[in-house]
Order: sequence, then C-alpha cells, then structure tokens
Amino acid sequence: MTSNTSANPTRNDNPRILFVDDEPLVLEGLCRSLHREFNTDMAEGPEAGLEKIRKEAAYSVVVSDMRMPVMDGAEFLSRVRTLAPDSIRVMLTGYADMEAAMRAVNDGRIFRFLNKPCSAEDLTLTLRACVAQYNLVRREKELLEKTLSGAVRVMSEVLNLANPVAFNKGTRICQYVRHIGGKLCLSDMWRYEIAAMLFELGCFTLTPDLLESIHAGKPLTPENERRYLQHPKIGHDLLDRIPRLELVADMILQQNEVPTDLQRSLTPAAESVRLGAQMLRVSLAFDRLLNNGSERQEALAALGRDPAQYDAKMVAALRDYKPRRGPTEMRTIDVLDLSSGMILNEDLRSTTGMLLAAKGQEVSHALTLAVRNFVENGTVKGKVLVIVGTGETWIAKAAAPSLS
Repeated sequence: MTSNTSANPTRNDNPRILFVDDEPLVLEGLCRSLHREFNTDMAEGPEAGLEKIRKEAAYSVVVSDMRMPVMDGAEFLSRVRTLAPDSIRVMLTGYADMEAAMRAVNDGRIFRFLNKPCSAEDLTLTLRACVAQYNLVRREKELLEKTLSGAVRVMSEVLNLANPVAFNKGTRICQYVRHIGGKLCLSDMWRYEIAAMLFELGCFTLTPDLLESIHAGKPLTPENERRYLQHPKIGHDLLDRIPRLELVADMILQQNEVPTDLQRSLTPAAESVRLGAQMLRVSLAFDRLLNNGSERQEALAALGRDPAQYDAKMVAALRDYKPRRGPTEMRTIDVLDLSSGMILNEDLRSTTGMLLAAKGQEVSHALTLAVRNFVENGTVKGKVLVIVGTGETWIAKAAAPSLS
C-alpha cells in the first residue's frame, strides 16, 4: 500500500501523518479527505505500520484503528511510543470498549481517543491539535538539548584548561564518535557527543604526577593502575546526578566493557547506552593505536581482527574517517600567534614547567585567551610547534573565534 499522491504542490512541506488500519478502503478514504492539509501516508496493518516508522522520516502524528488482527491498536501504539517517542498518537475505534481505551491510554500514552465514524472536520481539528503538540514538544526538546550540550562544551573547555592532560583527547574522540554515529544513522547524537567530551571526567580526581605518567605512556604501579581504572565510575557518579544525563553517565561507566550479545532484546535506553559505550571503546582504541605510531589502515585492521572486543560495524564505519580536509603543514610560531583550529605538535608549558595544553590538542578560543594572560604575567614565552592547515576550509575555521 502506498501513500496518497493527490496533486498538491506543497504537501511535502505539510505535517506527516501515518494512518494504520487493516481495511484499505478506510485508509484511502482518510488520506483522500485530509491530503490537502497534511502529508498523509498509510500502512495496511500494524506490522506494516511499524516497518514504515522504522524506515521513514519522523511522523508528526500516528493514527491507528483499535481492532486489527495479529496486534491491536493499543499494543501497536505502545510499540510506536518506543520506536518514535516524539510522534503524537491517536486511537480510532468503532467499539465503545472502555477497557481497551484505558489500556491504549496507559500503554500507548495516546493524545486523543476518537470513536468511529469520525467526521473529517473532527479528525482535522484533532490532527491540528496533535501537530501543535508535536511542534511544541520538539521545540522544547531541541532548546533543552542545545542548552545542555552548550553548557557541557563550556564545562569541557574549562576542564581542559584546568587539567589539559586529563582532557586533551576529548576533541579527537568526539570527532570519531560523531563520524561513527553519522555512518550508523543514529539519532540523539547529542548524548553520544557529550559522552565523548566527558569520557575522562573522572580523571579530574587523579594527581598531576599520575596524569603526567599516563600522558607519557609510562608503566603504572598496580596501585596507580587501580586508581586510573576507577575514572569511569567516578565520572558516572558525577554525571548521574544531572537530569537527562543519566544515559550519558552509563555510557561513560561502560566504556571499557566488551560488546554485548546483539541478539538479545534490549530496551531503547539500554541499546542507546550500549551503542554509546561501544563507540567510546572503539574510538579510544583507535586513537591509542594512532598515537602509538600506527597508520590509520593498520589501526583499523588491528581492531577488525578482534571482533569479540570491538564492534565490527563501528570499526568499519571509521574506514573513511578523515580528520582534516585540505593540506596541512608544521610550523613553529610564537605562542601569541596561536589561533583556534591549530593542533599542538608538542606540549605547551609555562616557564615553571606546568602543562597548559597537551600535544595533539586542538587550540580553542579559550586556550588562546588563557595563553595571552600567561604571556602578560611572564609565565609563558617563546615558540611552539603546531600543525596548521593551508586550505580554505581550515583557514575559515581557524578564523572563527568559537568555543564549539
């Protein structure tokens, strides 16, 4: 069964509505009466409806009949809530079945319950209210997620300045995670990116000498190894107190765990945590191999040979990862000439030996301001080795004073 395609040049810009019923004539009648105002789609039966929701772009509203074979409307809308929690759900039924209606409300969290036959006017008014609710929820969610992500980015910048050894990898890991998530078409990428930015949050509690040893790749004593391995739990406990970051906290906690059995049934929340933790695990291993001198293809081959330890799909997603566009070159510049987008090719230290930024760290606007302050009080001077881009893409990025 295909969607209604009656002529309307602007229908693709209209709110997307999915109608689910086991009677084709009912579906065609609904779509025909509403297509001028809404971008209508239809599915013959609940299983076809779930398949469309998995594969198609998001629907603003999902309207389901109650009485259908194999799966009734209450169970169907409950599954819709799991697959597409933002979609507003509406129940249509020709039966005055109060028990079924209550089950649909409780399990599917439906927005409206309408009895058949329902006039086109009443259905239109209901759908308009549903679309308004959908837009309201999406705007509030987007505002909250952008605010939360922005606050975390600022916090990450501050932590980087305060403890560059503990947080020098965040930018690189975030790039890997963003690339993997894009290749796997994952939603809610903001959670995965925050986990990548803060995966070493627990390292903030470690002593400077231990962090220096870790940064230098020196062997650790058993006691220091134990302290270092505690950082995912410490980071988890700190973030778990913040509303809406509970799943991010769990991703960080599980960053060192081996891949789980993908065949077992997982809740959406548990699956999100599994994906985030495995992206961190793969990204960290990939970054470690690169920093130890492996070429990109060598690193990917090494990870690919151990599918029991590293998720094969995520490793494959990194095959076409390119960290930079355009040519680059190495330069020795005065510390006052540092600008956003450059990559440090050596540790940046004060005259007293304090580490300000670690090798491999991308220079941020906040770091350039901090360096200027250190230069003014005489605790930073001289030159530093950096990697800069010579292409237009890099130059444009370096010229933008942004914390993002």
